[in-house]
Amino acid sequence: QAEDVTMIDVEESAKSSTTNNNTEQQQEVRKRKRIYGPKKNGQKENMGPIPYDGGAGGSGALALCLSSRRNMCIHERVLRESDREGIDAACRSMTAPWALERAKTDQTVETCQYFDGFQAAGEATSMPSGVYDLEELKKWGKGKNWCPYYLTRQAINHATVLVFNYQYMLDPKVAKMVSKELESESIIVFDEAHNIDSVCIEALSVTVNDRNLDQATRSLGRLSSEVSRMKASDSERLQ
Repeated sequence: QAEDVTMIDVEESAKSSTTNNNTEQQQEVRKRKRIYGPKKNGQKENMGPIPYDGGAGGSGALALCLSSRRNMCIHERVLRESDREGIDAACRSMTAPWALERAKTDQTVETCQYFDGFQAAGEATSMPSGVYDLEELKKWGKGKNWCPYYLTRQAINHATVLVFNYQYMLDPKVAKMVSKELESESIIVFDEAHNIDSVCIEALSVTVNDRNLDQATRSLGRLSSEVSRMKASDSERLQ
């Protein structure tokens, strides 16, 4: 049964088979099924690490999901925030360089134990080969005391398969932090590709309301006044 074959079996047998086309085709199908977590008797096949010496930086296959902080955070206080913006703000307040610098001299500044653990591990923050969905990544991160969000962002440089939202590829503000690390030979597959146009429109659109216009007008007024003041000051000094 294809569902019973582990990724290790597929890799080893694929290397040793060079003559039988039918066998090669069958092995390729097996590999795809293992990557995407097939179901057996209605149950999802176990995901997570595969005991294999290759590891994330070796020849073993690594499949990851990358999502927002809201979906990957494991810090209990941060997760009490009600929305995505609140979670992002709470996370940054604990992980930003200025917060970490203040925490060195001010014990009242709270930092994230999982981000601190991830930072302390340094180059040791590698992942074994395997297929990791979001729940498995959070489980793995909590077990290692590492932040799964930042761990995954680092591990994508070694991943064989990545699954993430359209925005990570199409939104310039997000893509420059994530997708720029992908190799030029990468194969990109868009699921539900008919949604691409609406995602691009949303990513590249700017919403302006009356409040924004009023603020911009006041800012321009202050800028104009400052330019006039500097011109007058320079003119007096030149006389």
